[in-house]
Order: sequence, then C-alpha cells, then structure tokens
Amino acid sequence: LAAFGDLTTTAWYHDGVHYCIDNGLMQGVSATSFLPDGSTTRAQLVTILWRLEGSPETTGTVSFNDVAGGAWYAKAVRWAAGSGVVKGYDSEHFGPDDAVTREQMVTILYRYAQHKGYDVSIGEDTNILSYNDALTVSEYAIPAMQWACGSGLVTGIAREGGMFLAPADTTVRVQTATLMMRFLGALAKTA
Repeated sequence: LAAFGDLTTTAWYHDGVHYCIDNGLMQGVSATSFLPDGSTTRAQLVTILWRLEGSPETTGTVSFNDVAGGAWYAKAVRWAAGSGVVKGYDSEHFGPDDAVTREQMVTILYRYAQHKGYDVSIGEDTNILSYNDALTVSEYAIPAMQWACGSGLVTGIAREGGMFLAPADTTVRVQTATLMMRFLGALAKTA
C-alpha cells in the first residue's frame, strides 16, 4: 500500500484495501493513486467479481450499447450479465461508469453468492426495520439488504443519533474493499 500516496496505513479501511490488493481483486487508478474516496463504478464492481472468478474467458458479444467490445471491463460485463450476477438497466444499457449505490452493491453481492451456490437464507429472518431509513430501501434490494445485514456484511452508518442503511448513498472504493473482505469472510463461513 505504500506505493499509493493517497492511502493511510492506520485508517479504518486499511485491512480491506490491503486484502483486495493482495488478492488481485482491486488495483489503483494509477501507479501512485488508489482514489480511496472515489466512487465505485458498475464496471469496477463487475471486474472485481470477474477477477474473483479467475477472469474466465467469455463467449459471445456484449449486447449493451454502452459497453464497447474493447473496453477494459467488457469481458467482466459479459461474464456478469451472462451469469445473472449483474443485470443491465435494460437490454441496451449497462451504465458502466455509473456509481454503485449501497443497495446495488449488496444486491450484486447477493446475486453473486446465489450464483456460487452459497446459502443466503440468513436474510429471510433478518429484520432491518431497526434502521432509521429501512423503508427507503428499494423493493428489489430488500432481500439482499436483509441478507447483508444478517450476515454482518453491512452494519449501518451512525448518523443523526441513529443507525442508517443509506441505500442510495454512493459506495466509495475503500468501502467496496472493506465489503469485499467481509463478503469473502462471510462466504467462507457458509461454504
């Protein structure tokens, strides 16, 4: 991590970033910058999961109009869409440069866990109503958010004297690294 001048080795995110870099899941945005507070994009997230899969070769062409065949993330998008881990906004738009929200992040990780055959049933009995903003979680993301909270992947954010899920907040790169470390730890327990 010393190569990245914008990271602090004593910061809360150190373990997650170190884990992701050591395991080849994440890289810096340059040789000297990690961009810790930069938004995680949809392209970056599917690339992390594709790397976790061992960067498998994919067949066929990317069917999304906004994903060029030669883009650095094209193989990852093709793999993610083909495996059902990530869906496009519609049949023509993937939104590779769009920032990933917290509820999108947990939904994608939830689908990946299902894709891998891991038990995600812990979410079925998890009550998220104790979070101040639980009712703002999009309907599609509720099962994933319940699973994420039940498995300890998401613990909430302390704000304004309460605990919030912040489902519409953008997930920054250091949060993604920390979530990936927790996620892989949670999967190891259910394997």
